[in-house]
Amino acid sequence: MTRDTAWPTDVAWKQLESPGATPVRGEFRVFDTGISTANGNVLLAIDGVGLRHLLTPAPDAFEAVHDRRSGGVHLVTRPLLDDAGQHQYIDLACQKEHLNEVFGHMADEVLADLGANADDAFQTCRRTLQRWRDLMDREASPVMTTEALCGLFGELWHMRAIAERDPAGLRVWQGPRGARHDFSAAGVALEVKTTLRRSHWMFRIHGLTQLDVPAGASLYLCAMRLELNGAAGITVPALVQHILDLGVDRHEFVTMLAEAGYHLKDQIHYEQFRFELLDLRLHQVVDGFPRLTTADFGVSGPPPGVTEIDYTVDLATHPATPLTRTNLDELLDVLVKNSRTPDDLSAKPSL
Repeated sequence: MTRDTAWPTDVAWKQLESPGATPVRGEFRVFDTGISTANGNVLLAIDGVGLRHLLTPAPDAFEAVHDRRSGGVHLVTRPLLDDAGQHQYIDLACQKEHLNEVFGHMADEVLADLGANADDAFQTCRRTLQRWRDLMDREASPVMTTEALCGLFGELWHMRAIAERDPAGLRVWQGPRGARHDFSAAGVALEVKTTLRRSHWMFRIHGLTQLDVPAGASLYLCAMRLELNGAAGITVPALVQHILDLGVDRHEFVTMLAEAGYHLKDQIHYEQFRFELLDLRLHQVVDGFPRLTTADFGVSGPPPGVTEIDYTVDLATHPATPLTRTNLDELLDVLVKNSRTPDDLSAKPSL
């Protein structure tokens, strides 16, 4: 083994994966995290083909482990030889290159747990693997279209503002879960629409329920005009990292990104797209708002054989004055507050 020492993990992976640093086949290049166990320090490592490992020292008599149920990550024991001799390690090992970034986040979670309590390192590794197993079994998928990335940017822009108020507010982001509205909590819902067209306020609405106000709740629509690669723009990877830095549940957030079609393996591709917010309009969806719902077709609903109704809303024709940025801040406050009290259905925002 060749050894380096530094911190934090993003520095570690960059150092381990720097050009010319990859070890030969059969060897590991390791990074000492400084996290101590009864048997030595926990290491990060890459192998001869560039895959990531988290190595936790174990007693020489530790019973062999062979958990290879996941195609993307294995939990095994292995002996490693360095200048001080041979030692036994619990090896949490990534098996597919496209999962390296996800594995890095999983390793961060293991290290945080070990840093707090290193008494049973194996159980910590196994418990975290169980939590991340579904994500680590995913196959490579196509990159998002620019339009889809633009839409995700709009949702993450709001998610960042929510996480700044409370990292646990991640629970109000419902769009990737297939919910009717992008954000919702008790008594309030928010739908986000984005466009790269600077000359109008026209947005595509998908289905008859997207602008249907939930029973006993208030619904708001935030429409955002973005510029692609504007001088003051930021990328989706930068937004993702900012939200992670705010302390949201790492596993839950990465899972939701994957459900939205965004995979960490493609971050380099997405870094070429910067989005700058030019303007936004916030409206409460009330009677008179331009929309279609099932109720517009009467008790019988749409004609037989008519399904998947999409339509375009032109907010420029809507006579109501948009709400203000202060109103948006108040709405986000309510989303966070009401997410903490899911049984309180009476709290509606007054904007």
